[in-house]
Amino acid sequence: MINKPHFTSGQGLAPATNLTLIQQNSLGSWDVFLSLFSSLAEGPPTDIVLLHDPPSSKGFLPSFSGFKSFAPPVARPRVACYVSQNSLYRFAVLPSFPPETDDFMALDVLTQQGGFGTSFPQFTIGNAYGRPLPPSPHSVSLGPSLPELEHPYLVAGDFNIYNAATDTARLLSSIEEKESTPYFERGSDLAFTLLNTPGVYAWFSFTGTHRHSAIDLAFANPHMFPAFSSWAASSLPSTGSNHAPILITIRPYSPSGDKARPRWQEADWPGLTDKLKNWLISPPPDFPFPNQLDQWFSSALSALTTTIEATAPHSQPSPKSKSWWIPLLTILRKEFIKAVGKAKKLLTPDPYAIARQSKLGYFKAIKRARASYWSNFITKTSTNNIWTAKQMVAP
Repeated sequence: MINKPHFTSGQGLAPATNLTLIQQNSLGSWDVFLSLFSSLAEGPPTDIVLLHDPPSSKGFLPSFSGFKSFAPPVARPRVACYVSQNSLYRFAVLPSFPPETDDFMALDVLTQQGGFGTSFPQFTIGNAYGRPLPPSPHSVSLGPSLPELEHPYLVAGDFNIYNAATDTARLLSSIEEKESTPYFERGSDLAFTLLNTPGVYAWFSFTGTHRHSAIDLAFANPHMFPAFSSWAASSLPSTGSNHAPILITIRPYSPSGDKARPRWQEADWPGLTDKLKNWLISPPPDFPFPNQLDQWFSSALSALTTTIEATAPHSQPSPKSKSWWIPLLTILRKEFIKAVGKAKKLLTPDPYAIARQSKLGYFKAIKRARASYWSNFITKTSTNNIWTAKQMVAP
């Protein structure tokens, strides 16, 4: 295996722009490994592959043309990172392995010219494989996987935990909730964002004795999340693993690219009706040429659109915007944060009980808002957008 820092002349001199990551649990199978990398060789360029439970022989990982491997210096590594030669030529890559676990590693990527539209001179990619390891619930603890960093950081891994944030339809047992809550609470405290699409499964039961689940997770800290572009568990071909290969893309964040959107539910429809009754357009030109007719039609349509949109307030979307978010959730979130702050300040049982109830109410409201939005979407589904619905639920 290769686990030493990799340097070449000129590294770190180019700014990091788009970044493509692949996350895959290969089940220790050479067939899964070869299937994954063979499919990557035929597709768009991939920068980093994060493997969980990679195959190995006598402490050595398999190699693949165009990639260099990094893994913890142990006889049976449970995580490995494959970095493309193109990325190694452009950047300095420094692997790190925390002493408290062999099931986590990180890559510090040095970008002296900044990355993803920011001035940060580095970013970090974490790779975790959380195995059940008594007496601890899992082999990867909170500190290494969700650190407090002052530069962009993203972690992806098979965490082997279940949570309502990723699987809204799952009824969690008390043990499952107890195991996953510390990770999500620490992520919330450090302002991490879950990148998974809620309700989209990435682990599938081969036997049918277990339900599908979402245990392959990815989180981004506040410095990385603005550059997050997409998380997809169905865009890559199957590799033979019961874990779907996951594609994560990062791109420079451009606030100017987000256009303000009308909030139609708050529109002044009676006022618009009165305006349209008195709305007039200029007559078309006599005997127009085709381009003149196009200009007249575009002008009239633009005037009509402006009139309609002026009746509704506009919201400025951001990468954190959620289509299912409602004003009630904003109020509940403020109350939840206020209750937690009061509990931490007073350190007495009653405020903690109130904070817990506030938290439960807040997350239940989120589940209801998501379910209501999805139900409305399905109700309005027609032959024109049925394939959009299929893509949203496809494995």
